Amino acid sequence: MFAYSDDGQHFLGCRVNTFGKVQVVYDYEGAKHKVYDVETPNVTSSVVFDAIKDAVKQRRVMPAVFAALSSQNIHLRESA
Repeated sequence: MFAYSDDGQHFLGCRVNTFGKVQVVYDYEGAKHKVYDVETPNVTSSVVFDAIKDAVKQRRVMPAVFAALSSQNIHLRESA
């Protein structure tokens, strides 16, 4: 599940890694690629994707993702 901003500069995706952990993938213009692990247990990818769909419409995409998920007590940490 993924979404692009209207201007095509921001990509946000949600995936489940091989260990079953939900992750958020962010890319800005193909140059800034980051992966975040969802630290809160038992969060479905659909909940994260709902936050992604709303955040990608905002001017400041990643702060919007963090705010949307934090409001639901869902926490992200940058993947190692």
